[in-house]
Amino acid sequence: MGERSELPPPTGGGSESLRLSELATGRPARLHAGDLDPGEACLLQAMGLVTGSRLVVRVTGDPCIVEVRTTRIGLARSVAERLHVVVDRSPERR
Repeated sequence: MGERSELPPPTGGGSESLRLSELATGRPARLHAGDLDPGEACLLQAMGLVTGSRLVVRVTGDPCIVEVRTTRIGLARSVAERLHVVVDRSPERR
């Protein structure tokens, strides 16, 4: 249970990452990396939150609610603090 699983960082880019819990509401970002146990990583991947995914924080706090594609996911603050994102400056595509 003490084993950790890191989401591999995407290739390319040079932007600095910040914790998901530090991202401002409404600010688009891409998932960069995470320090999660294997079960947490698997669960997030099943919900579509994978490395490189575009997301937007809709509600900060506990839970931290993020929108991935058309789905909103509530994450415990303890999880949001272990996920790292890079601010996405590309135009939003619908």
